[in-house]
Amino acid sequence: MKSDEIIEKIRRKLKESDPARRTVVNTFQFNFTDVDGNLIKSMVFDFKALDIYEGSASEVDGRITIADEDFYSIGTKQITFEEVVQQEKAKIEGDAEAINKMLEKFRLNSQN
Repeated sequence: MKSDEIIEKIRRKLKESDPARRTVVNTFQFNFTDVDGNLIKSMVFDFKALDIYEGSASEVDGRITIADEDFYSIGTKQITFEEVVQQEKAKIEGDAEAINKMLEKFRLNSQN
């Protein structure tokens, strides 16, 4: 999957982060699809445990379905998460406040 390198980068940042300074302590499931919308892989981004792993979780604060290509483009700063959502290329379900906090992190990182 093209986004694997981006996910690995986020995983490394999580491992290096100070648990006491976290602003996002939620769990999200990302469902990555191919260009036709078929599921390629599901990943759990567990900001509470500071871990990212393949699979699905029954208890998540939000689910984000996004094409692998779009997530890669966000990770390489070619487009923002906001733009992907506005173009209806991502499906987001769950706790809006928790999801917005996580997306805020993506926004901050995309401005570097």
